[in-house]
Amino acid sequence: MTTALMHLLAIYAVLAAPWLGQIEFQQARKRMAAGLPDAKVRLYRSLVVEQIVSSCAVLFLWRSGRVSATALGLVTPRLLGWSLAALFVVVGILAWSGLRLRPKAQKIKKRLQNGVGALVPDSQQDQRWWGAVSLGAGVSEELVFRGFLLYYLSAYLPQISTPGRVFLTALFFGLAHIYQGWHGAVSAGIIGLVLAGIYVVTGSLLLPIVIHAATDARVLLIFPPDPRAAVAAESHASVPAS
Repeated sequence: MTTALMHLLAIYAVLAAPWLGQIEFQQARKRMAAGLPDAKVRLYRSLVVEQIVSSCAVLFLWRSGRVSATALGLVTPRLLGWSLAALFVVVGILAWSGLRLRPKAQKIKKRLQNGVGALVPDSQQDQRWWGAVSLGAGVSEELVFRGFLLYYLSAYLPQISTPGRVFLTALFFGLAHIYQGWHGAVSAGIIGLVLAGIYVVTGSLLLPIVIHAATDARVLLIFPPDPRAAVAAESHASVPAS
């Protein structure tokens, strides 16, 4: 059973994730085009569900004894003091850069409106759900694309070197974000390469998880809640059903 789950999880990471991302994103854009005020929340909810399912699959492999905590990176990082110091610096830089971009939020959103701008949260409710998505992405995607996938490649394709496995996981991570367009996929691939490198060096998913979640959560610092989104939601809710 656990072996079958491992293969299914690998298939999900390599093939299903890009396909599911495209479907969810296109459905969300159709709901947005139709003017549904909860379109983004519904997208965020579906992402959170997917994150929970994939995380539980990896953790089940660990708890069942099929894959060790060390193999999945669920251990304390090497050189803990230096790792925590580096983590503090990186998260600080992400927060600082997010606040620096905040005055340009509307210009950035306008530039992205025909692409990944559809993912940017508008209302306070959107922002709360985006916070959940950010945390979920940090945990689930690091568990799947770094912890699990690097182990899976080493177990079933041992002839591939460590740098080769790092490159492949970054490639698959980028393809999982192809719904954001080629620019988004390439950016995600580069981020995945950096996070995989950090994981290999530290032997732990702690830094990749926190950095990943902080990178996604930076959106909340760049884009403040839009008061017009709240008004639109209230207006929609006040319209009686026909």
